Amino acid sequence: MLTKEKRIERLLEQDDSQWRWGWGVAIATVVMTFLIAAQYRLYAPLIVFISFFPYLCLEWRKTKLLLTFNENARYQRLVYTDFGIQWLCFVSTICLLAAYYADLLSPILAIAGLFGIGALSILGPYVINRYLHTLDPHHVRGKELREARDQRFHESKTNT
Repeated sequence: MLTKEKRIERLLEQDDSQWRWGWGVAIATVVMTFLIAAQYRLYAPLIVFISFFPYLCLEWRKTKLLLTFNENARYQRLVYTDFGIQWLCFVSTICLLAAYYADLLSPILAIAGLFGIGALSILGPYVINRYLHTLDPHHVRGKELREARDQRFHESKTNT
């Protein structure tokens, strides 16, 4: 089992290896969003798919890396659950938008559903990460990873 410092180091290495891909996808997403939105409003679920699917791919890579940190079955099941919640929210959002644009839902129900999905996508991973930290004291939370990124960024600015 790796220490927290080693885990942070490996997560930062993974971030370094995919930053170009992330920026490329972000730029392509903006361009595709404008092109699709100009065509027809029924394509809104497609815009959501184009916007968030690359994010899910990056999260899957992070999930696979987290699974190498601890071989405990409960830990691994929770890591998979965390990704599963994100995937469920992704698919639910697309389905909800498709139902709304097909006039199967009223605007009030669609907005309520989107808020519910948003709350689940924020609170679900937060609760799971807290529980993962109780199972494995070396588990790296998002806040710790952000602090390590910020620290590395400030160190790189002062070194140049």
